[in-house]
Amino acid sequence: MANPDLGQRDRVVDAVRAGALVVVVAGHWLMAAIGTESTGDGAYRLQISNMLELRPWTQWLTWVLQVMPLFFIVGGFANAVSWQRTQHEGGRWADWIATRLRRLLAPTLPMLAVWLLIVVAAQPILERRMIHAGHRLVSKPLWFLGVYLVVTAITPLLVRLQARLGWWAAAPWLAAAVLIDVIRFGDHDTALAGLNFVFVWAALAQAGMSWERLVANRHRWWLLVAGGYTALVLMVGIGPYSISMVGVAGEVSNMAPPGVALVALGCAQLGLILGCWGRLRRLLDDDRYWRPVVKVGAGGMTLYLWHLTALAIAVCAVALGASVGVAQPTPGTALWWATRPLWFGVLIAILFPILAKAAPVEVRSLLAPKLAGLSTWTAALGTVAGVGAIGYLVVEGLQPVGRAAIAVVVLAVLIRWLAPVAEHNVPVEQADLPA
Repeated sequence: MANPDLGQRDRVVDAVRAGALVVVVAGHWLMAAIGTESTGDGAYRLQISNMLELRPWTQWLTWVLQVMPLFFIVGGFANAVSWQRTQHEGGRWADWIATRLRRLLAPTLPMLAVWLLIVVAAQPILERRMIHAGHRLVSKPLWFLGVYLVVTAITPLLVRLQARLGWWAAAPWLAAAVLIDVIRFGDHDTALAGLNFVFVWAALAQAGMSWERLVANRHRWWLLVAGGYTALVLMVGIGPYSISMVGVAGEVSNMAPPGVALVALGCAQLGLILGCWGRLRRLLDDDRYWRPVVKVGAGGMTLYLWHLTALAIAVCAVALGASVGVAQPTPGTALWWATRPLWFGVLIAILFPILAKAAPVEVRSLLAPKLAGLSTWTAALGTVAGVGAIGYLVVEGLQPVGRAAIAVVVLAVLIRWLAPVAEHNVPVEQADLPA
């Protein structure tokens, strides 16, 4: 990539990253088909399903709502700029990755601690099925955190590849991802499929490191859009890939593990952003539009981590209402769709006080002094420990509590080790900081 102006940042990158998080939240809330069904005796029971399975036509919506490829693209660029700035200032990888590790993990611990307590308290009073649904709801999305930590850790390698190969730096990652997909569709049980959690997301992050060149040549944005969507249509139409860009029961998932279809989708989304870049940049020069981006950026990880907790609380409220005869629209009906704005309003009302309490943890981690003086081996082991603990919680969840508690303790020790002495003196009110 071209050497960036170390004193500047592209506001469009921050806006895309913040917008992607908001779309992820909205997508999760929309795809949760929550309602009630009559028991025939004047009472109701809770009805929970996946809208993608209940109404298969909604799978096409994932071509818009699945924005994780875009997040990794702009995240790759942001990480590259941060790493190059660190090198310019004489910094080291160990201190750089430890600082970013702290920023990503610090807001995770409160959510996990709260949910561990919920799971323990719920054991005597709720069905095991309900407890399982609750803790899996909040632990599954942690996959993003684990994968993003890995991609962040290998940023120096990605930057070197970019310097050597330029536009073609993403090609090796893409070729590896294609090879894994070929093997995977021949053998659905192959353990090699998990390698695409690195290859696919690294390919997109690598593509993001060409951001400056792409912006400079953005008049050709339509080539990315046409190429990405054409490839995606062919993969779905005559290839073995599913329509849905997120996992759907009974189909080979494009998401877990990720497939090359997500790379095609990411290219198309990148083209659309480049097509709008000039207009977005002018809008973001206005503080009325820029300040919300900064706010979301400062608490983005907190928003991502807690939005499903708000959903879980709302589901409990619906279940309680159903038990006393309060009905909800049947999922997928016209009335159900018409009430989604009201449903979103309820979820936002639940989420806001949670964010007010939880977001300061993330803000403090962002404002805290950068770490310095760590050895490479220490930082590497800390990163492996963090990724390993997150990986365990993604696969196993928070039950059994004893084993899950060990993973949470590992994260707690890691975060405490990474916390600078001066952290407690950082004013939380300084929330207006770059994402």
